Amino acid sequence: MQDRYAGDVGDFMKLGLLRWLAAPSPFARSHRLGVVWFRQSDEHHDPDGQHVGYLDPASAAGADLRPLDSDLYDRLRGMVAAGNRSVGSLAACGALPPDTLYFDRVLNFADLAPADHAARIVRRERWFHEAMVAVEPCSLVFVDPDNGLRRDDHSEPSHRNLAEKHTYLSEVGRLLERGQSVVAHHHADRSEPVEAQAVSRMADIHDGLGVEPLAAVRAPRGTNRLAPAPSVETRDRARLISGAVDQTSPR
Repeated sequence: MQDRYAGDVGDFMKLGLLRWLAAPSPFARSHRLGVVWFRQSDEHHDPDGQHVGYLDPASAAGADLRPLDSDLYDRLRGMVAAGNRSVGSLAACGALPPDTLYFDRVLNFADLAPADHAARIVRRERWFHEAMVAVEPCSLVFVDPDNGLRRDDHSEPSHRNLAEKHTYLSEVGRLLERGQSVVAHHHADRSEPVEAQAVSRMADIHDGLGVEPLAAVRAPRGTNRLAPAPSVETRDRARLISGAVDQTSPR
C-alpha cells in the first residue's frame, strides 16, 4: 500500500467489503477490525493511484457506486478533494469503524545490502511482530500488500528486493493461529485469466493454511476485483478472505 493510492476506486471496493464484514448482521456478530498496511514509500514511475474519477457523483461510475455505500463514498470524496491522500487520512476520515486499529509503519530493505539476508530477515520479522501486537485485540484483520499474496516456497523469498510488496502465507498463518479471521488483498498479473488466478490462490490458501470455506466474489467496476469469500450465512466462520485485482483491465 502506498499513500498515493488512498481513496482510489480500489479503496472504495476494499473498504466497502471491510465495512460489511465488520458490521453486525442477523447471521454473524460484529468484529473489531485491524488493518496492517504493508506500506511502501510512494513510487513515481507510473500513474497508478490517479483513478479517482468515480468520486464525481455526476459520472457514470459515481452514479453506480455511491448508492452502494454513500457514507464511505462521501468520506473518500472529501478526503481526496482536500488533497489529503494517505493511509493516515483514510483512518482520520472515518472510512472504517472508529474502533479500528491500524499498523502503518513502512517496510523497506533499501538501506540493507541485498546479500545481507540475516539483517533483512530480522527486520521483516520485527516489523511483522510489531504489526501483530498492534492488531492483537482484533477479531478481523486486513492485510494490504502492494502486490498480494505469495507462497513461502516462491522463487523470491521474503528478504529479497521488492518482497516487501507481498504478504507471505506463513505471515497470514500466524494471525490465523491465534484465532483471527484475515482479509488479504491480492493483485492479479497477466499470467492467466483472473478467474484462474483466483482459483490458484484459493488452492494455495487451502493447501498451505487449511482455510475454508472459500469462494470468489468479483467486483467488475473499473479494475476487476476478485475476493474469495464466504457466503453471508457463513461469513463469521470464514478464516481467510483474499481479494485480487486484474491489472489488465481498464480502470
